Amino acid sequence: MERFILVYYFQKNSNSLTRSFELQIVCKQLSIALLLSLLVACQNFPQSSPLLVLEPAAEPPNAKAVNVSRAGNTSSTARDEAIVSTMELEKSYDDLWERVRDGFQLGTHYDHPKVASYIQSYSKQQRYFDLMQKRASPFLFSIVEEIERRGLPMEFALLPMVESTYNPNAYSREHAVGLWQFVGATGKSFGLQQDWWFDGRRDPRASTIAALDYMEQLYNQFDEDWLLAIAAYNTGDGNLRRAIRRSNEDEIEFWNLNLPGETKAHVPKLLALAAIISDHNAWEIELQNLPNAPVLRAVEIGTQIDISQAATLAGIDYEQLRALNPGYLQWATHPDQPQRLLLPFDNAELLENALVGLDKRDLLTWDRYEIKPGDTLGAIAAKLNTRVDILQTFNSLPGSRIVAGDSLLIPRTSDPQLLATARQIDRNQGRERIKVPSEYTVRNGDNLWTIARRFELRSKEIATWNRISLDELLQPGQVLDFRYALKELTEESEVDSTDDVAVYIVRRGDSMDAIANRFGIDLQNLLRWNGLRVSELIFPGQELQVMPDTMINERL
Repeated sequence: MERFILVYYFQKNSNSLTRSFELQIVCKQLSIALLLSLLVACQNFPQSSPLLVLEPAAEPPNAKAVNVSRAGNTSSTARDEAIVSTMELEKSYDDLWERVRDGFQLGTHYDHPKVASYIQSYSKQQRYFDLMQKRASPFLFSIVEEIERRGLPMEFALLPMVESTYNPNAYSREHAVGLWQFVGATGKSFGLQQDWWFDGRRDPRASTIAALDYMEQLYNQFDEDWLLAIAAYNTGDGNLRRAIRRSNEDEIEFWNLNLPGETKAHVPKLLALAAIISDHNAWEIELQNLPNAPVLRAVEIGTQIDISQAATLAGIDYEQLRALNPGYLQWATHPDQPQRLLLPFDNAELLENALVGLDKRDLLTWDRYEIKPGDTLGAIAAKLNTRVDILQTFNSLPGSRIVAGDSLLIPRTSDPQLLATARQIDRNQGRERIKVPSEYTVRNGDNLWTIARRFELRSKEIATWNRISLDELLQPGQVLDFRYALKELTEESEVDSTDDVAVYIVRRGDSMDAIANRFGIDLQNLLRWNGLRVSELIFPGQELQVMPDTMINERL
């Protein structure tokens, strides 16, 4: 643009022949620059798939990322020649955090008193930033790319820190899910697939696109005010409109609206995080040097694959592969779509090579189950951590009739808890939980399994609450105590927050593994913080030091 203005000024003070000549040159150069910029943009920002990480398709893993939008310090001619000759340019940033800082647009609000108070709180939480960076590092580059492509405030890259502590599996009391905390209906309205196999709200790439679409929509709805858009994202556009209508202020702005406490804190928390990252050294917060380059690549499988099988073929730990692909809820990818996996570059190449010539039937693993007298499809599905419709589909059963002595093919999962967890997720997404009584009187034909299934509980839990064995025969008229189930369904987490730690009070039926999963922390860390061994028993009422997903934000 500066070049064009200078030429135009020169044209105004020269003869017509010179003006014409100069204008032709400028137009030609601008056309070339525009065309080449589009080529680079297409190379860096493929949009064909909601799961695809934005990386240059033709570049090796160690290739330098090109930031075209911030190459303005390089002359137009030199840039054009470099693109034409080598398609390589010096990247503008070595550190992704530097790129994030340069994209901040809301800095005029950082000095607000409410923001300042949260800055003071966050600045004492180095462990919080360490956790965020660890969780964000696989996905942050892709999120930054998408935000920059749209020209949005880069503060939005920090919004998952406030929403979910960058945990793709975060689940709120309001049934919001994922990095960006979408409830089911809102997620579907923005194209997020949700079924038994896959939840787009948990997929970092798909949910990022939906979240930014939503934020742009809110920005247009609320007079192009980003703070109001962020507030509406948290509390809903209807609640924000009502707050605006109730306001007596001549000028509507976020700071003078009467909003719910969570929303009042939500916006300043985001701004406080941005303020600290803008000048982290001043606040003595250490940020890791994150490479300004993609770390993951999408592998299109083209068919359903057992995730444990994919991990073996790719030479990657099973748990790591699941963590990088949190949208998949079951032991395998979707039978229809999506059927792609995100992997580190080296592992992606291993998987692609291993898939060559492999029969599709080898991508799923199965067990054979012999039907016993008295078996039903429902009982078999519950026993083997699967679903009736899955058994029907994979065994070509038109109904529920099965014959003792026949065999069923059962999809094998290397994660025994996965399907049970997924069934709970499925219930939370679309169905009301069955009302649980305080006690239950055993009827003829009842056993622990049928009772647990009726009330969406676990046989082991019922046995523990009533101090009976799992294989104990129940007598008609026997009364079972369900009061603990009611307590767990209605109580909030028994966590006592202090300045330095959060303390969890152990409940009946708890295990260290279950507590670690509940708070999204590493089991070994939980054991280490409490001086415990994995084989050691814990007891109700025992206090455990934890570092949960949401407690840090809640006490700030």
